[in-house]
Amino acid sequence: MPAARHQSWNSESELADLRFLHCSDIHLGRRPIGSPNSPYSYTRYEDYFDAFEFVVDWAVAHNIDAFFITGDLFDKREINPDTLARTQNILSRLKESEIRVLAIEGNHDKSFNVNESWLRFLHETAYLELLSPVQGDNDILFPYVEISGFKVYGLGYPGFLAEEMISKVASILSGRNNIVLVHTAPGNDSFIPGLVTPEALNILRSKVIYAGGGHLHSQLAFPADDPFFFVPGSLEYWDVWENDRKGFYVFDTEKESADFHDSHRRERQEFSVQVDENERLSDFIENHEIHQGAIVLVTVSGRGDFNVDQGSLEREIESCGALKAFVKVRRTDRDITLDDYKSMSARDIEREVIMSSKEWKEIGAKGEELVAAIDKMKHFQEEGRYDLFKDSVDSFLERIIGDVP
Repeated sequence: MPAARHQSWNSESELADLRFLHCSDIHLGRRPIGSPNSPYSYTRYEDYFDAFEFVVDWAVAHNIDAFFITGDLFDKREINPDTLARTQNILSRLKESEIRVLAIEGNHDKSFNVNESWLRFLHETAYLELLSPVQGDNDILFPYVEISGFKVYGLGYPGFLAEEMISKVASILSGRNNIVLVHTAPGNDSFIPGLVTPEALNILRSKVIYAGGGHLHSQLAFPADDPFFFVPGSLEYWDVWENDRKGFYVFDTEKESADFHDSHRRERQEFSVQVDENERLSDFIENHEIHQGAIVLVTVSGRGDFNVDQGSLEREIESCGALKAFVKVRRTDRDITLDDYKSMSARDIEREVIMSSKEWKEIGAKGEELVAAIDKMKHFQEEGRYDLFKDSVDSFLERIIGDVP
């Protein structure tokens, strides 16, 4: 058994080899919008637990020394008793295997009262250690815990203060035996609250052996040529249309190497279909193999006059064994008519209205960015994350006002 598991958690010690697993954005307790009693809602609720169990079982089987969670363990700050009990049961496997669990809050976990979050409860009941900055008399303080001689700092979810917090913690770090965990990711998209510029992250490069992020649901390592900052991505699809890889990192401090492993998640099939007035979708099922229990995404693009009964096609796909089907339509050659709108989803209608609007174009707004921003605001509102909804509105307005000549 690795020596790190027998060391005092707060004692100074010589550096020893440490192998830790880093995951993020687990979103336990998440259900799709709609009826909570539907088979789809029930199955997707289970999927997030299955994905987390897979990672925990992997950590136990591979004798990992420590297990890091960089935010959004839960999907909402308010959780039901079943979600809490099952989370405790899964975390207990790590506890029984003497695998130390260190966690920070993400924007979905974050409570308005710092002492009332469910991660704080799990900390107090010894299922994990919650790391977070604290307000001192004159400035922010950054408590750390030590494991195998490495100091681990947790910044939580700083939101729009992320760059400031990273700068502050960097100023107190000495040596390279430091690990920083923060619920953020590199990016310049001002419509997504809580991202930081690559320049802001670079101040950590010489001060850490590893920096772990989250918030974005796709895997990335920054910078690409010689990474020190790692985002594993979510374990499951928070939004079924999300792309790119998802999983977890395993880092070995002796080798200074990070290995990425794909997560176990619900199968998703994606199909793109081109149609026109001479080609219909009546033979879609005959030409495509639908897998049992999969989430099926179909994008129908076309030119000319064609009609797509999205609901009918979705039901037909589900009758072939799909857990759920989603069909969206894109016109590629002309303006959308009223009849076209009748066969489109609300999301696609919003996109077409904005992309075709001369009013938005006149103030220099970028259609795709506006569509993405509005979609994010809707998600935050539907999930009851009014703090993030307000942040998104402020960012949205700042971008629009800034674009006015």
